[in-house]
Amino acid sequence: MSMASNWMVMAGVALAISGCQTAPQGSSTASQAQTQLESAPRTTDERQPIHDNAQAADLRIFLADTQPRPGWTAVSLKPSGVLYVRTTPVITRDDLIGIQSGTDQSGGGILVVVLSDEGLRKLHAATAANPGLRLALVVGHTMLAAPGYTAPIREQQLAFGVGSRRNAEIAARAVAGVGPAAAPGAEPAAVPDSGL
Repeated sequence: MSMASNWMVMAGVALAISGCQTAPQGSSTASQAQTQLESAPRTTDERQPIHDNAQAADLRIFLADTQPRPGWTAVSLKPSGVLYVRTTPVITRDDLIGIQSGTDQSGGGILVVVLSDEGLRKLHAATAANPGLRLALVVGHTMLAAPGYTAPIREQQLAFGVGSRRNAEIAARAVAGVGPAAAPGAEPAAVPDSGL
């Protein structure tokens, strides 16, 4: 990869992560539970297959940490905090075989990404080599979540808390390449963005 390409990737990550609405939580038991990958959503919509088309939003998952790491980029979060991100994604949209939206037990929005066998192999290897970090989920230019993990990922389905059910629905349809979710008669919606 050329130096210019590396810079563009780093700038894209910085923009994506600066759109995060919440800083990583502290180490208390309650906040740690909120930032862990969800084990299973309460309900989910039908899984959307991944379509190859120009409408589809990009999805990337990066390794991230709250502590500095050599070669990782420090990114300021809104409203406060810093996240250190490895600029090469572990997972891209090409590693997905499906995506769906759902809710957790408290009614919050969940985005479930379904990995291909190769995607799972890559994620397992990365999380085994880098225990106890975070997975920064970026859709388009917006970081939607950065949950922690404690052990190597072995599941093909990952559930990320993304705030509201509507956020999950919009992101799932955009990444699937089937267009934004909208209620009948409503204006088309866009992938959630933080105003970047």
